[in-house]
Amino acid sequence: MLERYTERVGNAIEEPIDTAFDAALAARPALPPKRQRLIEIETISEGLIDVLDFRHCNLLHTIAERNTSLSRLAGHSQRLIYELEILPALRLCRRQIATMGQDAPARLRKRLTEIVQQKEQTLGAVIWNALYASAEMEQQFALTDSPLPLHGTALLAPIKPALAHFQVLAGLSGRDDWDTPAFTPALEQDFAALYRSEFGAQWLTSLVLLTHTLEQTSKAFERRLIRRPICFNNRPNNQARIIRNVFQTFYAGELQPYMSLVDRQGREWLEMQQQIVSRLPVPAGTQRYFRLVLDSNAPEGLWQRYLNARDEHTRNWQRLLRQCGMMPGS
Repeated sequence: MLERYTERVGNAIEEPIDTAFDAALAARPALPPKRQRLIEIETISEGLIDVLDFRHCNLLHTIAERNTSLSRLAGHSQRLIYELEILPALRLCRRQIATMGQDAPARLRKRLTEIVQQKEQTLGAVIWNALYASAEMEQQFALTDSPLPLHGTALLAPIKPALAHFQVLAGLSGRDDWDTPAFTPALEQDFAALYRSEFGAQWLTSLVLLTHTLEQTSKAFERRLIRRPICFNNRPNNQARIIRNVFQTFYAGELQPYMSLVDRQGREWLEMQQQIVSRLPVPAGTQRYFRLVLDSNAPEGLWQRYLNARDEHTRNWQRLLRQCGMMPGS
């Protein structure tokens, strides 16, 4: 569709348009490797946990199960689920111990407080690793050559519940007053939904291709308008009527609806991702990438570049149509 649009516009205004879509896709920022996305987290030594008498709070079995060799090899998503379940339980245990007064060992009260504090301080990193160091989220930022399909009303729908849950989790970081979210046992289903979806990767491809198309077409408009007027005395001629047909059929009829689809659903995906990332610690090696890709206010970011290209493209169409007295409504 984009190739057809640029070809029709170029023919109508008698100005070649260099698309070079492959070069535009090759210039996309690439997601940093996992080693740069992963945050190192200090673990609590087994010796520390072994000396805690967690039978006071019925947590001994949960912690012992977590400390098995199999559990220690579990992925970041499984660790996230464990942390979401154990941290509220540890806070409750600390409150229960506090009511025991002298009956509770001082060592237990002290080290329980230390563990709660450490887990609260590292929760943001645990959430980040589970999300943005995962293969599932990596799917959303893959460098695919496939854009969003031309027609689709609910392309984002399959992963919206997962992203909404991740927004909730990111909001827990830095707080000490939350209970285990009700959706925690089903988090693996959210990760599975992400893994099956290519929405983010396809949307980013669409955004880059649209931006490139709009920029190159604008340059052709500007070159043509500098050469000589298409119409004299604002009166349409045969070429002007061909241009108007291209505007109505290929711009208003094809390109604009696709831009609307990409804008509407992509903006929602972008906002949800922004809200997650903004509440979590972002590793230094990935900050530039996520600023370019997810920060809608970054002047050098993909979204702002698209908006600038869209607006300039619209102004050039208006200049061309106005020159021939063919502005809609005129």
